Amino acid sequence: MFRPWFIGLILGASLTAAQPAPRTQAWVLALDGRGGVVGDLKPEEFQVKVEGKGRSVVQVKTPAQTAEAAQSWTLVFEPIRDTNLRAVAFVAAADFLTKVPEGDRVFIAARGKDSLESLMPGFSARRSVWAAALARVPDMLPESFVGSPKESLQGLGFNPSFADQPEGPEGQEALMALVAKFRSGAPGWAKGTNDLRGVNVLDRLNFNNPSYITGLLATIARESKALESVLDHLAPLPGQKHMVVFSRCEADDMSHPSVKRAMTQRFRRERGDAGGPAESATLATRDMTILQASLRAKAAEAGVTLFSVAGAGQNVLGHVGAVASATGGFSFPLNTGIETTFGQGIQVFGSRYLVAWSEDAAPQKAGSLEIATTRKDVKLVLQATR
Repeated sequence: MFRPWFIGLILGASLTAAQPAPRTQAWVLALDGRGGVVGDLKPEEFQVKVEGKGRSVVQVKTPAQTAEAAQSWTLVFEPIRDTNLRAVAFVAAADFLTKVPEGDRVFIAARGKDSLESLMPGFSARRSVWAAALARVPDMLPESFVGSPKESLQGLGFNPSFADQPEGPEGQEALMALVAKFRSGAPGWAKGTNDLRGVNVLDRLNFNNPSYITGLLATIARESKALESVLDHLAPLPGQKHMVVFSRCEADDMSHPSVKRAMTQRFRRERGDAGGPAESATLATRDMTILQASLRAKAAEAGVTLFSVAGAGQNVLGHVGAVASATGGFSFPLNTGIETTFGQGIQVFGSRYLVAWSEDAAPQKAGSLEIATTRKDVKLVLQATR
């Protein structure tokens, strides 16, 4: 049974979210009090408000109906430092791919020496292609943002018209073989180095040096733009679209709660210095907030649900994890056991209603969207779409 413990981390009392463009439909996930999927809501049980004004629901497709259409899954690997966490991430991703429904399509990208690179020419339905792409990731994925990131997807690029056909049982066998290879690998197979435990984020990133932090934030900004470029590629594609980002890197450190707390802490200043942790933390919090708002808006505009496998727990979600819930997605901690929870979650990821409503006229500006249900003890997770 799907383990719903993380659901409470991303569900809020309000499902209102600012939308960057007019909408007339949205993907909606319905969950009961235990985190299980509710698949039998009727059209009359939905309530839609745009800018606080009620709208008439004109169509509702149930999860059973939407599941008939192929879905698109994008897996993105950003740098991961720790050897053990890298192994956990790679096993979780491989196991997840074995559970992707037949007919769905997958696209895989990973950070290379300098930039985020496409490992496939586009979305593929061939599982052997997924396995071959994922098998490359352990050797190519760096531990940090080395080089000078480009602001767009590199490597094989992305061809939206690329199409192929499933190849049969041998594709699933290739994935199962990859899972077995990852799980039985010799020590250190996932590369990386062992993280020093108990190191404060402020010390890890040298927050005593505002100039260094400024440069690092510029690098993170370019990397975040590369992620947005992937969303641009996904925007015109039909159907449900999901992007899962695996990471444990500087962008996640900059989003750590201790950085925001450091803004108000007093530090001893030395004569002639250029500032200290408080100044660095203020700059980092400001820039990361801007980057996350931009990523959230881009995902909503493209109709993509974001998922993050990066954080360390309930309050430590990482860069992408901080905005995943605003797109209707979830944040998973990157730790031992994630392959079980993440793999079981695929039922939830795709079990969404498509709710459509009427508009008297095209809104002059983007407005807030709220979708609720009249059924008691059911919570809705909203993802905007075109």
